[in-house]
Amino acid sequence: MNVPFKSAKAALLAATMFVDPMVCFANYEAPLLQGTLTTTFKTAGALWSTGTRRMQVYELEFGQTGALSSTDCQVQWDLSRFGSTAVLAGSAVVPNLLDIADSSPLAQFLNNATAELTYTVAGFGLALKSWAINQRGSYRFRCLDDGDNIIIPATVATGVGMRALSSNFTASGVGNVSFIER
Repeated sequence: MNVPFKSAKAALLAATMFVDPMVCFANYEAPLLQGTLTTTFKTAGALWSTGTRRMQVYELEFGQTGALSSTDCQVQWDLSRFGSTAVLAGSAVVPNLLDIADSSPLAQFLNNATAELTYTVAGFGLALKSWAINQRGSYRFRCLDDGDNIIIPATVATGVGMRALSSNFTASGVGNVSFIER
């Protein structure tokens, strides 16, 4: 049974939605990890562009694992922008494909940073999002629609980092970052 389209635009969209690269995006997920939290921010995951494609971060899941502090405490998580990866050192990770039919990502991802980035100043992406959660807690940030996504431009070495600190909790921070390349 054929169902007529209400407009030529709707018919064109339906005919091209599975081949148009502006409609079909590849989805990826990468693991956040920071082996030892301290009283200063340490990066659990940094995602940046190689200059080829823009990215959209649409979900972050994070929490803590390991021995609890004897004093009940919080962990502060922060998502901030950066414009250079020159001093960044850590574990390189290839993000996982959420659809195995997609191609490998062109984005770069690193977790468990051992040398910290220089993050952007306030007003240009410092503390885009910030959360304080109990050491026993976890959190999920999900963009409600495409307009809420955190956009990473197709500019070399420009990206976002998820970092954490705590006054008493010294075990690990873990989680996932989900993103789209377009």
